[in-house]
Amino acid sequence: MTFGEKLQDIRKKAGMSQDALAEKLDVSRQAVSRWERDETLPETEKVVLLADLFCVTTDYLLRPQLETPSPPIRSGPAGF
Repeated sequence: MTFGEKLQDIRKKAGMSQDALAEKLDVSRQAVSRWERDETLPETEKVVLLADLFCVTTDYLLRPQLETPSPPIRSGPAGF
């Protein structure tokens, strides 16, 4: 799945319109539409906000090979 396909899928599963998502991210509905059509990618800050909003990882959103959302793996202070 592409970034746009994933975004559209999780947005719809959350019952959120493009307008509502745009308002939460302080962007235009057209920007959300372009992201979902894979015409553009959001700024890094917006990707982080999207991940937090939909409880997925940024890796899930950005890496095409990750097909299902998985919770972030948190471990010790060094990350190992």
